[in-house]
Amino acid sequence: MLGYWRTHDDYQLWLKSKLISLVPEHEAEIRFYGSLVEKVYVLNLDPLKEIVAPMYSLIGRPAHNQPELFRALVVMLHCKTQDPTKFVAVLRSSLVLAAICGFEGQTPGVGTFYDLLARLWLADAPQKAVKVPPSKGRKRPKSGDKLKPKHPGIIKKLVDKALQGCVIEKRPERVLQAILKECAVIPSSKLGLLGNPDNLAISGDGSPVRTGASPRGKKLCQCPAQGIYHCQCERSFTDPTANWGWDSYHEQWFYGHTLYSITSADSFNDLPIYLRFVQGSRHDSVTFVFAWVELLKLYPEFKFSKALLDSAHDVYDIYRLLNANHTQAFIDLNKRNKGHNIYSGPLTVNDNGVPICIANLPMLNWGFNNDRCRIKWRCPHYKDRSKCPKSPECSPSKYGRVVYTKPDWDLRIFTPIPRGSKAWKAIYARRSTVERTFKRILVDYKIENARCRSNKRWFWQATIAALNQHLDAQVALLKPSILSEVGIKTISKAA
Repeated sequence: MLGYWRTHDDYQLWLKSKLISLVPEHEAEIRFYGSLVEKVYVLNLDPLKEIVAPMYSLIGRPAHNQPELFRALVVMLHCKTQDPTKFVAVLRSSLVLAAICGFEGQTPGVGTFYDLLARLWLADAPQKAVKVPPSKGRKRPKSGDKLKPKHPGIIKKLVDKALQGCVIEKRPERVLQAILKECAVIPSSKLGLLGNPDNLAISGDGSPVRTGASPRGKKLCQCPAQGIYHCQCERSFTDPTANWGWDSYHEQWFYGHTLYSITSADSFNDLPIYLRFVQGSRHDSVTFVFAWVELLKLYPEFKFSKALLDSAHDVYDIYRLLNANHTQAFIDLNKRNKGHNIYSGPLTVNDNGVPICIANLPMLNWGFNNDRCRIKWRCPHYKDRSKCPKSPECSPSKYGRVVYTKPDWDLRIFTPIPRGSKAWKAIYARRSTVERTFKRILVDYKIENARCRSNKRWFWQATIAALNQHLDAQVALLKPSILSEVGIKTISKAA
């Protein structure tokens, strides 16, 4: 059962008194961990209790120090350590780190941390898998291309089910996703770090993560003793969910998983609001369908007005999925889909959805009519029609020729903000915010160096790293004075 839970206010008071008692002998160490002290001081773990309470029985021996254990995981990732075993040794040798985590007296052992993480993961512990060695199975894409979905037509089937509300809620990481929301995203949103929650733009993408497990596995057969070294017998694999995927940036195959992130494009701190790990072979467009449905259910208080995605998401059914939520799609066109448009009517348009007049000139965008849900286009020579070589054959109106297009004709081509326009490019430029999120999580917090061997361990480390990222932004805004209150003089950054 869940034991005593120290509130955030009580922890702040206790931390101040504890640091004051440690200042005479450990002032240099406290100063060294100054940024970490400020982080934990603003980290409110009160919402965590309601989330983890169902994970504990109502009877039995009480579990103590649960908020302190979770805070210790945040401290561990801040210290660029990914192994709880190594961190426990560091924690036992430092009174300051133990105080920062909130521990009084003896610090917990390694098993205590893994017990907490096991409770937060709604699935059995991953076991070694015995299977035939996986193969890439598909032809290497051309330079600059992305790997096509493994099953053609799967996105349409998934979108149809999503729009019908047929979504299976069995992902084991949903508790950690809820923790990221309540302890990081919501506080950042209240501070205005995400942008306007009633008009929020998001950016989504996937990044390859190479597993620490071997793609060849461990042989269980006797073929090597018989001189057969390239057999296809079943082998033991320590990462059962890893497989081969295609890294389009480095243009090479990788064995592992894909970290998919949805980040607030309105946040100049590149703050993630949703994370998910999938198999390395899964296409980003397939992952997005699941991620989008889960995102809407996870954040009913947010209104997502824009979705900024790369060309891997350039699928008509994704436009349809976003349009059902009245979310504008800003998706880069896939070169393979060039010319594959479904709009009807006698119009001639270019790749950006701009109508071409009879003089073979692109017409001028004259705004979007919300009442009639259509885009107005005007003659490019409306100021001086004498400059137009086709003026006698065009409209006799003094206003000039006017053409209307409707997004319903082709959601991909006729976007409310025309493709290629300055406004469209300015909005789409914020798509790179998700790339910086990957850099912060995988590189700055050294998650990619962890060489984990399970989806469970990859995910909780990425979640804690994302929480640290939110705390960095909150500390920079709030500038807590905890160090000066305990008698530590700080040096201003301006100096």
